[in-house]
Amino acid sequence: MLRIRSSQIEALSKQQEAGFTCRMAAHLREVFPDEVARLDDPCLRLFVEKVCEHARDWGIAEETQVERLIELFACFEELRRRPLPEWVNEIVTYPDRPGSEILARLEESLLFEEAGDVD
Repeated sequence: MLRIRSSQIEALSKQQEAGFTCRMAAHLREVFPDEVARLDDPCLRLFVEKVCEHARDWGIAEETQVERLIELFACFEELRRRPLPEWVNEIVTYPDRPGSEILARLEESLLFEEAGDVD
C-alpha cells in the first residue's frame, strides 16, 4: 500500500500553487499588460498570491473563479484599496454567500453599476 505523508501532500500543494501563480502572472502580462506594467515579475507573483489569499478568505475556491478574481483585482483599483470600500466588504462578508455569488456580485457592481449603489 502506498502511503503519502502529510509533508508530501503539503509539498505537492505548494508546487501546484506555485505553478498556478506563474501561469496567472504570465496570463496577466499577456492579457492585461497595461494594468500590470508597473509590477516587476516578483511583485506580480506576490500580487497573484495575495489575491489568492483573498479568494480563500472569501470562499472562492474554483480555479476559474480565482482566475477571474485576479483579473478583477488587476483591472479595478477599488479591490486593491485598504481598507476595502464598504460596498465590497458587504459583498464579500455576507454570511454563507457562496464564492460564485460573491464573484458574480463583484463583477456586476464593478462592470455595470455605480459602486455606491450596491445593496
